[in-house]
Amino acid sequence: MMEPHQFSILTKIFYFVKKNKLLLIFGFLLISASFALGIIIGGQFFKRPPLIIDKDLILDLNQENTFSNQKSEKGYVASLKGKYYYPIDCPLAKNLSEKNKIYFNSKEEAENNGYIYNNRCD
Repeated sequence: MMEPHQFSILTKIFYFVKKNKLLLIFGFLLISASFALGIIIGGQFFKRPPLIIDKDLILDLNQENTFSNQKSEKGYVASLKGKYYYPIDCPLAKNLSEKNKIYFNSKEEAENNGYIYNNRCD
């Protein structure tokens, strides 16, 4: 058997739902549509650009490669295992593994080797 104070709360909820059924349905549909739209728009917003490879970029790491492994004061750096290149002084470049770092003298050189400029360092 229900206690009197529980019955009164349940009764109030029941009458609220009964009186506002259309409002609750409309609110639920509005929230659901907003959530679905957010998922769709967010999915498009965070979508990475497609990686287009127009050259044969397979490297044999046992042989000498065409990349420079020498540090320079200015220029660009990338990782052998990544797809982005960075200015030498970019904080993101400091996270690259030393053994995988490769250096370029110009943007053109990096892009000709298939790397994409990471503009978060601008």
